[in-house]
Amino acid sequence: MTYVFWHSYLMFHQAAYIRALAELPGNTVHWCVTQDLPAYYRDRGYPVPDTGQVQVHRAPTPAQTAELASLPGSVQVFFGLRGFALPLAAFQASLGAPVHRFLMTENRYEPGARLLPRWLAYTWDALRYRRHLSGVFCIGHSGRYGGARFFSACGYPRERIVPFVHVVDRTPVRHAPVRRGHKEILYAGQLIPRKRIDVLLQAFSQLAVPSAHLRIIGQGQEAANLQQLAHELGIAERVDFSPALPNAETVAAMAAADVLVLPSRFDGWGAVVNEALMVGTPVICSNRCGASDVIENGRNGYVFEAGNARSLRERLQSICQDFHWNRAALAAAESTRLGGAAVAARFQKSVLRLLAAEPASLSWKPEVSQ
Repeated sequence: MTYVFWHSYLMFHQAAYIRALAELPGNTVHWCVTQDLPAYYRDRGYPVPDTGQVQVHRAPTPAQTAELASLPGSVQVFFGLRGFALPLAAFQASLGAPVHRFLMTENRYEPGARLLPRWLAYTWDALRYRRHLSGVFCIGHSGRYGGARFFSACGYPRERIVPFVHVVDRTPVRHAPVRRGHKEILYAGQLIPRKRIDVLLQAFSQLAVPSAHLRIIGQGQEAANLQQLAHELGIAERVDFSPALPNAETVAAMAAADVLVLPSRFDGWGAVVNEALMVGTPVICSNRCGASDVIENGRNGYVFEAGNARSLRERLQSICQDFHWNRAALAAAESTRLGGAAVAARFQKSVLRLLAAEPASLSWKPEVSQ
């Protein structure tokens, strides 16, 4: 099969399965991007991902875009059509060509004031685009706040909304015994209101494990407020704030921690979850993180109710007192399950299933409410 992916840049959270897809017999894979990697990610220490046998097209001209978007019989995958200039241009260039189009998107179900205008915008998109699409690959699919609920409410047929994930390359680490006398809880990411690190600090202050330590790696507008909150809660001596680190050093910190926590009130996915699991560190994340899709309570971590400090404290208590695991075994299992080869195989299987089920017109009819 011929696949053509359209992104703004070479996403390191997508490269592993796109590269593996190109290695499957009979496949040709093109990856079209505006640029290799934005400065924002370069400054954070992310490398340009390995693309292997993938044919990469950087900043294609309009003529090149039209040619690649119209390859007969190809599977065209557009990562977002709202706010992404190159995917949208390619989508428009593909209309009328004998190709199969798929939308790939993160979950957009963010409860609160933004939900209604966002729903209206994406419903308008569905009215314009759905008849041209063979399916939607939704990153962060399941649950009460999942993308399946959001995009089906926008008008995309639920049976053609497929669960999907972000994918990262495994970072090799040594699983040496940790020689310290305390449990180490880790948060790694931006220090912004949406991440709800305040809830993590509140839960940590109530944790009946006085020897536990909390490490917070990151920077952002909430840094001073969070440090002040730690003092007010009486836990400042057990909380360590570290500035943002290069990605490899952050992953090493994950490997050294007992648990990673992602307490966000909303995250379309949250790739730190993949990174932690793939080095054998269990994860606690809120039920409004798309990555909660890959958490199996009691096996590789726990999911808690977003914004609920008591719920998070109970999950932390379980990790500190009752959770026992073989880190090397967990890393091996999760690296296989969430790795590029497995995800590429699942992706191709889903594409073939959706294409086999669609009408000959290469489109589906909009559902009409009764």
